[in-house]
Amino acid sequence: MAIPCHGVPAPQQTLRVPAQVFEDNSVHLYFVSALKLALAKTESTSGQTKIIPDPFNATQDRLLRQVKEGTTDVTWAVTSVEREREHLAVYFPLARGLLGYRLMLIHPNRQAEFNDITTAQLKKLVAVQGIGWPDTDVLRFNGYRVEEEPFSMLFKLIHNNMADFFPRSAIEIQNEVDNRPQFNLLIEKSTAFYYPSPMYFFVNKQNVRLAERIHRGLDIALKDGSLMALYQGASFASSAEQLLNAHRVIELKNPVLSKRSIYMLTEYKDFLISH
Repeated sequence: MAIPCHGVPAPQQTLRVPAQVFEDNSVHLYFVSALKLALAKTESTSGQTKIIPDPFNATQDRLLRQVKEGTTDVTWAVTSVEREREHLAVYFPLARGLLGYRLMLIHPNRQAEFNDITTAQLKKLVAVQGIGWPDTDVLRFNGYRVEEEPFSMLFKLIHNNMADFFPRSAIEIQNEVDNRPQFNLLIEKSTAFYYPSPMYFFVNKQNVRLAERIHRGLDIALKDGSLMALYQGASFASSAEQLLNAHRVIELKNPVLSKRSIYMLTEYKDFLISH
């Protein structure tokens, strides 16, 4: 990103971003708006920037590959050591750590089984996750049984009682149930997981200046209250927190969290949601 000198404005930059990462448009809009906010806060020193959405939908892993290949400029994803090694992370917890709170999708006829379930009993059941998700490593590290399947199959497995539960983030789960009336799905009512799982912006490793600009802009927006206002105005935020308030939370360790991310959790502890 060019920095203007002697009062001469830099030419307008363009950034290619995903057209969609989450199927819930309100969640997607929050991340796009957070990026726009960070860029606006740094416009006086780094110039104007136009965001161009990629018209093609892709998985988080595919979008990260596109960032590495240079065909996408910025994407957002749950972090891991591997993802930070392959890409340049902006170490800022965009969703206040909310992606680390996981509720369970189950078949409706199984709620009674989960009402007073112990951790030991839960570990005997079979969870499902998407192929290549960092969450699989987290769950297995903590002693849970996990089968990996294509995302398109996961809801059907719960519907058909071919798997016991499907952990989903608190910001996604309600929309996913609402969008799949053809399946018998229930948000389990008693238990949730928490493990530190921050959502970051990622850019190409060569684009250090862009990463620094985004981080600087987010810090400014956090300090002046505009980022918190953006979060509080997002419909998913209040619904996710209401869902969590009714659940006991089992804390898990995250073995795929880097030392830099562990430090970030302390650095932004006042911004993170705690239960």
